[in-house]
Amino acid sequence: MTCPPTCARVRERVVARDARGLADLVIALSDTQRAEAARHLPDLRDELRAVGVGRYGEVLRIAGAGVLSGPAATAAWLTRREFADQWPRLGEVTRVLAARPAPWQADVVARLARKIRTPDDRDVPLALAALRATGAPPPEHDPLVTAWLRTGPVDDDPLLGPLLPRIFEAEGVGRELREERLAPAPTPLLSLIGRLLAAGRVSREELLDGCLRRFLRGGDGMSLRFFVRLHELLDPTPEEAAARARDYLRLLPVAPGAVAELALAQLRGVGPLEPAETAEAAGALTFRAEAKLALGGLRLVERETDGVAGHPYAAELAAALATAFGHTSYEVQGRAARIALKRAAALAPAGHVLAEAVPLLPEALGVRVADRFGGEVARQEQQERPEAFTPPPLPAPAVPEPFPEPTLDVWETVYTWVDGERWLAAFVRRATADREGLRHTLTEQLGGVHPQVHPQEAWVDVSDWIAALAAEVTGPAEPAAASAGPEQTGGGAEWAGGGPDWAGGGLEQAIGGLLEAAWNEAARLFGFQPQSGYAAGRAAGRAAGQAFGWADGPASGWTDGPASGWAAGRAAGSAGVARPSLPPPDRVAPLHLFLLRRLDEIYRALRAGTLPPVLLATPTLTTGHLAPDVLVERLAECAAASAEPLPADLAQALLRLPRGHHPEAAGDAARIGTPAAATAARWLADGGLRDPETHVRWSYLDGATERLFDEHEPAEPPYQIRLQPELRAEPTGLEALDELLGPRTRWSWFQSRGVLHWWPSLLPSHREVVAADYLSDLTHPGVPVRWVRDLADADGPAGEAMALVLAFQVARADPEAAALLVRMAARGDLPAEDVGAQVALLLRRRPHYQERQIVGVLADAARQGAYEAVWRLLTRLLPALLPAPGERSRVAHVEAVTLAADVAAWAGARGPIPEVSAYAAAGGRSRFSRACIRLRDQLGHE
Repeated sequence: MTCPPTCARVRERVVARDARGLADLVIALSDTQRAEAARHLPDLRDELRAVGVGRYGEVLRIAGAGVLSGPAATAAWLTRREFADQWPRLGEVTRVLAARPAPWQADVVARLARKIRTPDDRDVPLALAALRATGAPPPEHDPLVTAWLRTGPVDDDPLLGPLLPRIFEAEGVGRELREERLAPAPTPLLSLIGRLLAAGRVSREELLDGCLRRFLRGGDGMSLRFFVRLHELLDPTPEEAAARARDYLRLLPVAPGAVAELALAQLRGVGPLEPAETAEAAGALTFRAEAKLALGGLRLVERETDGVAGHPYAAELAAALATAFGHTSYEVQGRAARIALKRAAALAPAGHVLAEAVPLLPEALGVRVADRFGGEVARQEQQERPEAFTPPPLPAPAVPEPFPEPTLDVWETVYTWVDGERWLAAFVRRATADREGLRHTLTEQLGGVHPQVHPQEAWVDVSDWIAALAAEVTGPAEPAAASAGPEQTGGGAEWAGGGPDWAGGGLEQAIGGLLEAAWNEAARLFGFQPQSGYAAGRAAGRAAGQAFGWADGPASGWTDGPASGWAAGRAAGSAGVARPSLPPPDRVAPLHLFLLRRLDEIYRALRAGTLPPVLLATPTLTTGHLAPDVLVERLAECAAASAEPLPADLAQALLRLPRGHHPEAAGDAARIGTPAAATAARWLADGGLRDPETHVRWSYLDGATERLFDEHEPAEPPYQIRLQPELRAEPTGLEALDELLGPRTRWSWFQSRGVLHWWPSLLPSHREVVAADYLSDLTHPGVPVRWVRDLADADGPAGEAMALVLAFQVARADPEAAALLVRMAARGDLPAEDVGAQVALLLRRRPHYQERQIVGVLADAARQGAYEAVWRLLTRLLPALLPAPGERSRVAHVEAVTLAADVAAWAGARGPIPEVSAYAAAGGRSRFSRACIRLRDQLGHE
């Protein structure tokens, strides 16, 4: 097929890597010429893959930006992984994009921006550059805003106008900017905003309103820290604060402490408030646990009632004082009692409100207030009695939902585990039943541009393997990179004119020499007979690939183990066979590698034409479980088609079976008569995998030396802590499973992070194994609570690792931590005592956690019905929440013991806690001493 003139000119500039000349060329093309070049663009890419398409990423992006007509296809082309490099040059790409029609630009740029999932995504530079070059409006997409902030905006950034106002709405902005500070000197973004304000380029009113909107939306102190500092930078005038007084009032009851303090300071600066506003503010502040804020509310009451008799808002102000009577801070209680006595004339119309609250005061204070207003004084032995609260029953356990039907219509979310499993199941079914129909469907979904596998050392992303499957169906029958040169690719012949002589000796000899050296090294390492020449190297590479199950041989599993299979695959790739390759076991976690093995065998079976008609392991429940009868049906379908199931798929299916023995399904499987069905029958009859034993080792860095806590406890909390799981499992006789359950070694967390959400579904009946493999991520960067929730819904014993995963959520007071405890308590499988012990360890070894926040999580869980589990947890945790020897009691200590006393009463708990009894025996009139006495008496004396 002859290369048309336009294609030849494009090809010539691409091969020469002439970015500027190519950009000038494609900008000047007519619509007809663009369409002509677009038809042959995939062939050019396939041709260049033989010499490393990554070297041509810039010019191939320019070509796609200039000739492709569909916005979806263009965005997909521009973000191809094989075009990515570490320092992409994007100037000519964006110049070409900016020359296309405005509506088309806006569509493409919006698609590029929406592909961003995290600030570190490789597509961030391209998306931001395209937005800046085209001036297209950025889409409403929160990750785009955080990614833009990560790049460090500058004064002349054209994205300041559209994106700066979005920092107040986009999720994740607060945490991204949490290190921004004003002192000792403003950090970059605050400094930039200061310059913009000075130049009149941003509106003070819009920034102030944005801060208040963000405060009113809520959030924890860390996520709001930047906005507090921005508000400090703005330093509102009294007039500006007065115009927003209602918003500041709304912040007082529930905002984090720093935000509430900011709001109170602004209200003080506007001058005297209206009496109704003062009463509202005082009531909100005295309700808060922070003594500083409660005292601020009392000052408002004192100032408002100065020199007044019979205040019109006496009832509201008295209610604020009554709230303060019950505060955990003795200082707050004392100040409230003194104000009540000092301003008795102003509060006289509401004296009954104060009289009713007298029992909340300590005895000495209560006597004084009762003498003036009346009321019943609570004697010391009567105080701190259990709160009048009837805890609700635990909610019904969560019921897993049926797994959604398989479908190919999830391409945008195929990297998530549910949609990934759905896509794989639909793909295999269609690939065996209607290959041509599958090709047509995928081609339509991908906008006519099929994905391509590109050479790299190892594939660790699920999306890469799925793209390889799609490429195998939609692309050429034999991938170009498997041939000696572009002249043999099939599609590449169309580009034969106007470039270097690919069929001549120069380039091929150079490539052949490199491949020969690579093959000789592989031969030295793996004991093969060295050969010479490019063709010999290619042939030897294919032979090695077949020997290790990597090329076109039968998809019967890996023969000589994972490490040798990876190395031989890599050597084969170096010798000319470009196929997706598995990473070595020490680069990814065992669960990650297990998932990739399943994808690898599907790919190899697809190429070899040995795919079974159905995947065995597709779940039937959203927990990842697979119903035994459904597994038997799928085994029977494979037997009827005379197709042997894939080994890793069978192993995964067995792991997804519910726990226990399934004799009826075992009998049905045995009658099928195939090797895979016989394996499944034994598994179903014997009760499946025996629970592995897990143990957690804590280590830390002492200078350059790593030490174990249980061998050498550090004198001070260390800066860096590591968690290492130990796993011991009985051999199963199945190679894939025995590898999965082998000894744990450290791996680079960033290599496995993208698939952590898959893990609970891989072992839904053995969550402790998954929890153990989560340990390396717990301290940094952290395991999101949604993945822990999946473990909570899974099955199997919850041991030390699962307890530690839960303890991290409690210790960092995740908003869903209490719901997690309730969820597992409702199922009866919460390891409460172990969680308490692990939280105590975290407090000792990572003391930055806040005790009051932990107590708040436990109180929330207890009030939702998990009070018995919370009590068991507290029996192990409470000693760590008490004052250390020589330490004065703090509010956190009082709250912890008070909660323990409440929960013990609700649960009817008995049996002393020695540490509490010791504090109770010491006596005293402090709230902490009284709380310890009450808890001791509740539990019974020793």
